[in-house]
Amino acid sequence: MRLDECSPGARAAQRRFGAVRSRWWAPCDRPTSRQTLTTSRRSADAERVTPRPVIAFAGVVGASMAILALTAADYTFVAPTFLFWLAVIAASLCVVAALILSAVAWRKDLPDLGYLGAFFVAVSVLPLVHGLTVPGILYGSNSATAASVYWAVPAGLVALVPMVLRHTSLGRSIGRHWRAWWIGHVPAVTALAGVMLSSPNLVAFPDMGTPMARVTISVFFLLTVVAGMRQVRLSRIAQRPGPAVLAFAFILVGASSLVFLAPGPWMPHFWLAHAVDIGGVFLGTIGGAIVYRREGSARAVFSPVLTVDPHAALEIGLSPLVHEFTAGLNDKDPMTRDHVVRTAELAIDCAVELGLPPDAVREDGLVSLLHDIGKVTVPDSILAKPGRLTEAEFELMKGHAHAGAEMIARAPGLEQHVEGVRAHHKRWDGTGYPLGRPGPDIPLSARICVACDAFDAMSATRHYRDGMDPEIARRVLREHAGTQWDTEVVAALLVVIDRRPWVPEPRTALRAVGQNDPGHGHFGCDCVPELPTREPALT
Repeated sequence: MRLDECSPGARAAQRRFGAVRSRWWAPCDRPTSRQTLTTSRRSADAERVTPRPVIAFAGVVGASMAILALTAADYTFVAPTFLFWLAVIAASLCVVAALILSAVAWRKDLPDLGYLGAFFVAVSVLPLVHGLTVPGILYGSNSATAASVYWAVPAGLVALVPMVLRHTSLGRSIGRHWRAWWIGHVPAVTALAGVMLSSPNLVAFPDMGTPMARVTISVFFLLTVVAGMRQVRLSRIAQRPGPAVLAFAFILVGASSLVFLAPGPWMPHFWLAHAVDIGGVFLGTIGGAIVYRREGSARAVFSPVLTVDPHAALEIGLSPLVHEFTAGLNDKDPMTRDHVVRTAELAIDCAVELGLPPDAVREDGLVSLLHDIGKVTVPDSILAKPGRLTEAEFELMKGHAHAGAEMIARAPGLEQHVEGVRAHHKRWDGTGYPLGRPGPDIPLSARICVACDAFDAMSATRHYRDGMDPEIARRVLREHAGTQWDTEVVAALLVVIDRRPWVPEPRTALRAVGQNDPGHGHFGCDCVPELPTREPALT
């Protein structure tokens, strides 16, 4: 059942998908556009983000600041007037940029973007106080000049607390009223700035170079690095460049606080700290706006970095082709579309439980989301049969794995998932289909997909049978781990299932993928004939 042979099933699928075929299918009546494929591949490659630049960037900035702070005490450049104008002008522009970012959040009702805007307001307003209170210009000797720098990063991190608490009742409550959080945080930071300006010696802070200052500042810097690295991880799952810009911005802002490692001001690290702080805020606000202008969606730019959910990151990064593929299954039967989405949800959680890198998490989610698309080439009489398939019918059904792989191979930007889709019914012991080498030679994405696919197939109720009790399905997984399924994958999957029990409908950010008006007919799950026939008894 090769699509490039223009079989009746392929022609029927082409008719079913209609206009979609011109973008991802090589129709029987015209060739594929090589130029279109090449352009799409280049676009996909350009959007891939790796963590190495961010890791290297964090290391270089942090090491540079620390070395300069601890070793350059003999050289100073005292220029109060220059510092005054540099800090006041740059910080004022940063405040304006942060408020514009917040305005976008308010207008589009984007809570996470609002939190980010509040963060950048905090790390702009307090540096403005730093500039205004430079001794010898508007004020005499005071502590506000240093205190404003010390408290800027922790004040900004407070704005991001709701994201850390996202899955708690408090976090969900704040998310529903995020504007109130913004209104509470930004005026509080502004009030702190006002206190420092009105009473410049009131706010306490540890002296520069003391053990307390070095410990706390190091913690602040590490928190911003962790925030940045989390952003890079999720941006790689989403394959969006915007989050990487924000990762750099967080690290720059955090690195500026390392100025407190040194025993005093005016040394080289002191001036470098001002440069990286200004650069961080501008990169996060203006750089984010530039990427937003290119992407055309604030959600696509900022949401992958501000969520802790890899499902949401993957959903944001899905191409229109993936949505159209999944919509084709929805046209065939919404029940089957729900099946592939639930399988993808499990696969992503399983990949995270296995500790796989972001690129592998994305691969596992996409392969599981696309694994059954080849069924659009299978005759409806087989798909809608209300019972087990005959041996001949099952042989035809088995062709969906190869058909799906052929469809993916013709889809620009999805070619790397071909083997995972083709092998999603291969068993660990070498049986299954298509036949081939067993065990580790099977792509990991297929090994994860086949286990998650089987669990969902066993647990779901179909129009021709009731689903197993989830506990029985778990016992089947345990019993056949090492023969039918990869033992390590099953162990991770069982942990995931225990943490988030099976439910009949998708429940993550992927739940809307490919949804459109329901079509007609039902098609069964070919997983059932190959599942173990003996159900272990509950004890």
